Amino acid sequence: MNRSALAPRRTLWRAALLLLAGLAATVCGWAEHIVAVADIHGAYDQFVAILQTAGVIDKDRSWTGGKTVLVQTGDEVDRGPRSREAMDLLMGLGEKAPQQGGEVRALLGNHETMVMMGDLRYVSPEEYHAFAAPDSEKLRQSEFEDYARYMKQRAAHLHQSSPSLGETDKQAWLAAHPPGYFEYRDALAPKGKYGQWLRSREAVTQVGDVIFLHGGLSPQSPLKSVKEINEKVHREMVLLDDIWAKLSKKGVLWPYLNLEEAQREARAEWQIQQSAGDAETTKLLQSFLELRNLNIISPEGPLWSRGYATEPEGEFSPQLDKVLKRFKVRYVVVGHTIPNSKRITPRFDGRIFLIDTGMLASYFQGRPSALDINDDHFKALYVGETPQALTTYGDAKAQ
Repeated sequence: MNRSALAPRRTLWRAALLLLAGLAATVCGWAEHIVAVADIHGAYDQFVAILQTAGVIDKDRSWTGGKTVLVQTGDEVDRGPRSREAMDLLMGLGEKAPQQGGEVRALLGNHETMVMMGDLRYVSPEEYHAFAAPDSEKLRQSEFEDYARYMKQRAAHLHQSSPSLGETDKQAWLAAHPPGYFEYRDALAPKGKYGQWLRSREAVTQVGDVIFLHGGLSPQSPLKSVKEINEKVHREMVLLDDIWAKLSKKGVLWPYLNLEEAQREARAEWQIQQSAGDAETTKLLQSFLELRNLNIISPEGPLWSRGYATEPEGEFSPQLDKVLKRFKVRYVVVGHTIPNSKRITPRFDGRIFLIDTGMLASYFQGRPSALDINDDHFKALYVGETPQALTTYGDAKAQ
């Protein structure tokens, strides 16, 4: 056979070998350089500083990470003043990183799901203010009038006396709904700029032999893959949005109620529906009042679990082995729970990495940090400090 006839075969073999090598790198090692950052909570300046320390952005906050995969494990919002800027930065980097072959994977934390469903206990006044517009005061006055009409209609429906909502009540209501409140709620609603982005995000992601998420993977969960978890989380978010929309359309809820207020109205409506209600409304109310059954709310769900940070290592290690085997990975990286040291902490012989170090120093007295993973080597990065090599499962086995 002549050389010209052999050439196509050599090309095919070379392509096959390259494909196998790529698959091997993805399954058995690291196909990418990874930088993981945990809870931001509106600490925008600190977030920028650690991304610059990790080399993924420059002084102009432009992407310089090349083919790096940046994973942010959720909780950009709540508590701190500049969550909007943190989200804007992540959204912008998510568009620019692919131009250099990189990628940004911003995951959901429990605080993102909280604000999307109206649990606003931890929203800071500064966060609302960041969304205020020139006509915010006019909007607040208009929404108060709409709220007053809603409350009168509800009182009549529930056979209660109509609320007076005098000037004192109005001022208290305005204080609870500061400038920017309604713009914030609209922006995080299903059709809002940030709401659409948040609802498109995943709860769990895998790169090479590492799974990243906010809370943890429960050994008792029947879900067996990253895909199954993410699909369930998205189904539950769609369900919650649908329930809110339908109960609002029926006049049971006012769209801008917070979660506590909405559940109070739902409980009152439930009493009415028990005696003379329709099946659809009853079913919606039942689902709304049983939120704790949802995976995105459960203390053992992927967004809330703290077991990887709190469980005794000797007792929990066999359960962790089962989780890692089920998901076919060697490592799990989580945020959500701050170690006492407020430094990135390996647990379970370097199979679990806790990377929430309390970036919002004014609240947690911690520091910004990032986990750097390159060619199976794990390092902790801190602003102004020398990178610290971390013990991994492979290192522990060799000892």
